[in-house]
Amino acid sequence: MSTPADISFSLGGFITQYFALSYKKALLYAWISLTNSFILPDKSPKSITLNRDINERSSRFRKSMTRIRWSRALMQLFWTAGPVTGLGLIGGYWIGYGMLPPFALLIYFISFTVFSGLIGLIAKVVYDGTRGHLKEQGERDIRTVSDKLGDLILEVRDMQVEGYEGDARKREAALQLLRRVDLSPYGVSIAFTNLTNDPETGRIMAQLSAYRKTGLNSRVRDLYNTYRDHIESTISELEKNSPESARELSERFTGQTGASLKKGVERDAFFLQRVMSAIEFNNPLLMTLSDVEEMIILAFELVNGREIPTLVFAYSGKWKYARTLDQLERRRSVYRVSQARGGNRMRALAAFLRETDYVKDDELPKGLPMGRLIEHINLVLNRLSDDITAITAEAGTKSDARLDDLRQFTQIMETSVELYKLGHAGFREIGKRHAQLLEASEKWDKLIKEAPGSPGDLKVGPGRRGLRIKENIISLDEEARLDLCRHLVWYFEREGMSGKGGGWHTHHRLDDYENRTESARLLAIELALALEPHIHLSRPEIQRNINATKAIYLGELTPDMNAAQKEELGQRMAREVDQSLGQAAEQLAEALVRLYHVELHHEARQFLHYQYGARLEMLQLLENTQQQYEHPVSYMAMRPPVVPEPSSRWAKSLSAAQKRIRKK
Repeated sequence: MSTPADISFSLGGFITQYFALSYKKALLYAWISLTNSFILPDKSPKSITLNRDINERSSRFRKSMTRIRWSRALMQLFWTAGPVTGLGLIGGYWIGYGMLPPFALLIYFISFTVFSGLIGLIAKVVYDGTRGHLKEQGERDIRTVSDKLGDLILEVRDMQVEGYEGDARKREAALQLLRRVDLSPYGVSIAFTNLTNDPETGRIMAQLSAYRKTGLNSRVRDLYNTYRDHIESTISELEKNSPESARELSERFTGQTGASLKKGVERDAFFLQRVMSAIEFNNPLLMTLSDVEEMIILAFELVNGREIPTLVFAYSGKWKYARTLDQLERRRSVYRVSQARGGNRMRALAAFLRETDYVKDDELPKGLPMGRLIEHINLVLNRLSDDITAITAEAGTKSDARLDDLRQFTQIMETSVELYKLGHAGFREIGKRHAQLLEASEKWDKLIKEAPGSPGDLKVGPGRRGLRIKENIISLDEEARLDLCRHLVWYFEREGMSGKGGGWHTHHRLDDYENRTESARLLAIELALALEPHIHLSRPEIQRNINATKAIYLGELTPDMNAAQKEELGQRMAREVDQSLGQAAEQLAEALVRLYHVELHHEARQFLHYQYGARLEMLQLLENTQQQYEHPVSYMAMRPPVVPEPSSRWAKSLSAAQKRIRKK
C-alpha cells in the first residue's frame, strides 16, 4: 500500500519531468512508458505484432496531441483557475458570509480547478489515442461506401446497356442518357435519334430542349403545334416495340420531365419483392439488373442520410372490429406480395431470355401486361424447344459441329424451365392467397352490415376510437450507418473491389458478362441482408411504402467524381428529394374506401389533402365510387392470369439434348 510520502515523491518526480521536458514530449513519454510496462516484458515471438501495435498507438497518440491547441488550452485553464475562480470565490463568499474567504480555501479552489482541467486534458488525449480513432474510421467507411456504391451504380447501368444488341442497345443507352437533367441540346438530339432511328425527331427534340432551358415558352408552343403530328406518329410506332421509349418521348415532348427529376425519380415497381424472392429461393436470376440498380440506389441514399416517410393505419375500438380488420389488412398485404412475387418471376424470366441474346428486345418488350407477357414467353420457349430438337437431330446424324450451340441452348432451356416452374408455382400461390383474401373480405363485409353505424370511420381530431393514420420514418441512425458501412467495406475487400475504381470488371474479364451480372445480383442480395436488421425490408408494409416514394436523382453522378463529391451529391439529393406523401395518402384512402368500406367524409378528405397533399379530385372520385356501388371492388376481378403448366415438349427436347451431350 502506497504511503503519502510515496505518493508525494511520485507526484514530485512527474512534475519535475514535466518541467524538464516540453509538455508534449512529457505526455508522449508517459504514454509510451505506460504501454511498454504492460507489453514489452513479453519476449515471445508475439512481440513483433505487439511492437507494431505500440507504433500504431503511439502514432494515434501523437495525432491526438497535435489536434489540441495547447497554448490556448493552458491559457484557458490558468485563466479559469486564477482570476475567474478567485473572483468568483471572493464574491460568493463575501455575499454569503460578509467577509473575505480564508487564504487556504482560495488555494484549494484554485488547485482543484487546475488539477481538474489537467485531468480533463489528459483524459481527452488518452481517449483520442485509444477510442477516438474509431469515429474517424467510421467517417472514412461512410465515405468509402458512398464512393464505391456510386461507381457500382454507373457500372450496373452500363451492364444493362451491354445486355442488349443492335437497335435495342442503342435505345437502352438513349434512355440512360435521358435520365440526366442537365443534358445539352446536342445530347438530347443524340438520345432521341438513337431512340427512334429518326434524325428529324432528334433535331426537333433538341430545339425544344434549347428553348425550354432559355425560358422561351412561346417558341416551344410554336414547335409543339408544328411537329405534334410527326411526334405522335413516332410515338405510335414506338409503342409496338418499346412502350418505355414511347413514354419517354411523349413526356419529353410535352415537357413533363426535366427539372422535375431533381425532386426524385420513380422507383421500379416491386423491385424489393423481386430481391426478396431471389433470397427466398436462393436464385439471383429472379431479379433483374434494374432491380440491382434500385437496390444500390436505396442503400446509397440511406447511407447519405435519406429519411423515407411512411403511412400506415391502425384501428382503435372494439376488439372484434380490430381483429377482423387486422386479418383483412394482413391477408391483403400477403396477397399483394404474393402477386408481385409471381409476376416478378415471369418478368425475371423475360429479362433472362433477353440477356442471353436468344430473343430480341422487340419479342419481349418491357412494359407488357402480364397476360400478354406469359403468352410471349410460351411462344419463345416453344421455339427454343424446336431449335434444340433440330440441333440434337443434326448433331446426332451428321457431325458434332453444332455441339457448342446445343450446349448453349440446353443451358438456356434448363434455366428457363426452372424459372418458369417457379413462376407457375408463384401464380398458384396467388390463387390460394386470393381465396383467403375473399374469405377475410366477406367476414369484414358481414361485420359491417350487422353492426350499427360504421365501425370503420376515418378518425380526424381528438378521440381514441376509429381508424387512425400513423406516420413513421424509414432511416438509418448513426450506429446503424456505421454498422452497415463496416459490413460493406468488409464485403468489398473480400470481393477484391476495395481499391479506387475497383468493380466487377476488376476481377472478371470484360467479356465475361455472365459472371459480372451474377456478382452484381449477389451484391443486391448482400445489401438487402445488411439492411434487414435495421429497416426490416422483408416486411410487406416497408416494401409498399418504399415503392410509393421516389428515389433520389443521380443524373449528375459521373465516373470522374471523387469520394467527397459523391458523398456530397448523395446528401444534397437526399435533402432535395420530394418527401411528399400525396401518393401514399391516395393509396391509403383507396384501400380504406374500396377494401374496408370506410366512409371518406368531407372532413377526412380535407385532412388528407391539406396534411399529406392528396388530390381532392381523386378523393372525391373515391367517395363517389363508394356511394354508387355496394361493393366497389370485385375481388373476383383481381384473380391472377392463368399460367399454363410447363409444356411436355420442353422436357422432351431438353432430355434428348442432355443425352446427346453426355454421349459426347
